[in-house]
Amino acid sequence: MVPDRRSEIARVLLLAGRSAEADVLWRRLRDADPDGIWTLNAGGLAYSQAGRDEEAVEWLAAGLRVAIGRDDPEHVVDQMSDARRVSLRRLGRELDELERDVEAFRARAAARAHERLSELRMTTKRAGIPVRGRPATIVWLTEADLTAARARWPTWVDGLNPDEPYGERRARMERRLREHRADGDGPLVIVTIDLDGYAAWCEEQGYEPADRRSRGSHVEHAREQGSGRSWPPGRNEACWCGSERKYKRCCGALSMHAAARSAA
Repeated sequence: MVPDRRSEIARVLLLAGRSAEADVLWRRLRDADPDGIWTLNAGGLAYSQAGRDEEAVEWLAAGLRVAIGRDDPEHVVDQMSDARRVSLRRLGRELDELERDVEAFRARAAARAHERLSELRMTTKRAGIPVRGRPATIVWLTEADLTAARARWPTWVDGLNPDEPYGERRARMERRLREHRADGDGPLVIVTIDLDGYAAWCEEQGYEPADRRSRGSHVEHAREQGSGRSWPPGRNEACWCGSERKYKRCCGALSMHAAARSAA
């Protein structure tokens, strides 16, 4: 399915300042199909684009509830959540329970995708089919910057384990990197976020610093600028985690058993 073509007429009316006419048409479209995901998506985005943030928040909230309830077959959750968060920020509001539901939904979807991929890779390996490795980029913060980020943006830890000790987080990441390499993945690159530079970049781009998607966009930008370190470092090189110790005496000294135990 695609949006009703009248949605584009309503959007143009709205952006042309003919709000009364646009509102009437949007209401007709919504009344005709209250749970129509494309109508809710198009209306919410149009209201957000026009700076009508109260309406955008409400329309997009309705659309997100429908999409999450249906397991998002149209793949519109990210788009609607992005726009809604912009409107919430312009209204001076914090992220609400619905946006936390969105984060939980994303985490579940990512876990399912990872499980499906792992099953596929195991099946192809058992069948003797060569598995082509994938590049991977790991986002990292030093312990000091991670503590500062949590204090600066309380929602930074959304979707993460806020009580995980830094040492266990470091061990879990080392194990993840080794698992990637064992699967034949590569190249593996670690991008360590400089918190002050990241905050300035978000301000310039109009992004919400605590949003993990902002971190992802920043990392893509950093990669384009040539930032990032290949993993693993040499045994006598500085460890990737930022401890300033040699890799062989830091994360490189972790046994797989110890890393797995820390990650359990």
